[in-house]
Amino acid sequence: MTASDQQRPDPATTGDTSGNNGNSDPGTPASAPVETGWGRIETRLLITLTLLAVIYTLALAQLLLVPIALAFLLSLVLAPVMRWLALLRIPRPLGAAVIVLLLLSGLNYGVSQSVDPVSDWFERAPRLLKQLERKINPIKKTVEDMSKAADQVDRIASVNPAQTVEVKGISFSKMLYSNARGLATGAVTTTLLLYFILSWGQLMITRISHLQHREGRRDQFIELSVTLEAEISKYLSCITLVNFGLGSVVAAALYLFGMPNPLLWGAVAAVLNFIPYLGGLVTALLLGATALLTFDSLALPAMVVVTFTLLNIIEGQIVTPLVLGQRLALNPLMVFLSVLFWFWLWGVAGALMAVPMLITLKLIGDRVDALRPIAVIAQR
Repeated sequence: MTASDQQRPDPATTGDTSGNNGNSDPGTPASAPVETGWGRIETRLLITLTLLAVIYTLALAQLLLVPIALAFLLSLVLAPVMRWLALLRIPRPLGAAVIVLLLLSGLNYGVSQSVDPVSDWFERAPRLLKQLERKINPIKKTVEDMSKAADQVDRIASVNPAQTVEVKGISFSKMLYSNARGLATGAVTTTLLLYFILSWGQLMITRISHLQHREGRRDQFIELSVTLEAEISKYLSCITLVNFGLGSVVAAALYLFGMPNPLLWGAVAAVLNFIPYLGGLVTALLLGATALLTFDSLALPAMVVVTFTLLNIIEGQIVTPLVLGQRLALNPLMVFLSVLFWFWLWGVAGALMAVPMLITLKLIGDRVDALRPIAVIAQR
């Protein structure tokens, strides 16, 4: 044994200064530090503040984001038509122009057909409201008696002097002009965005995928974009066909009952049915009020409401699940909460887009770990 062998420490008997007892591997990465309780609290607070900032931004940029979201969803509905036109070797800008012009023509025809019935209804509104008031007068009297009793209780229990509140009048013409101007601006913006998305949206997605430097991420981005387009396009196309069928059946039923303007009410039922739960409820209330004004007895209005309710239940519980299948089945509670949230944030336009946006988050959550909890909760 040489002197160098005697001076070399034995790994089996001596400890390793690194704390690994001679079994350390320089290539093994050190274990990640364990997050403390305060660190977890900071992370959750940061996530909460980020969510609040996102909600505030969505509300603040409503005039910009609503047309973009509507144009994007409409482009997904029209994506199969664009693919069919591409197979015919029609350039995408030309095909998009044809689709947008046809869509505007159909919308213009529908609006022109509904202008006369709606105008007639507004002209007869004062007289119709008086008739409705007479029919519901017994219920109104009961509510007034309860309100008077509550006011008496408040006066007995109140210790503060009565305060006078001045209510300033609201100019109806200004409100109507403001809403019409905002609606026209949003419609023009949505139409232009729809044309550009149909024409060059696919090219933009391809260019974005090329910006991904890693091959795996590039494939994941392309696969996600294709899946989102296919699934949301399938959902919106199926729901549009189902709602069109529901509107047709409702119009036929109302025609048999003798309701005025059955085609208009069928269109209203079809459009409002894009809003789950709330749309059917609003349609039933409107049909009930119109039936009360149309018929003298209470039997026919009740039959109208019951018939529509049964048709709506058949559509929601039987037809739509059979058409969509289980892949896009969502938790009803999450659907209802999504409708309420987007209605509170963006109004009727938000309620119309609530379910497609929930499906988008679910599909992304199936593939992105950060949004996986949303996909798990939204699943039926």
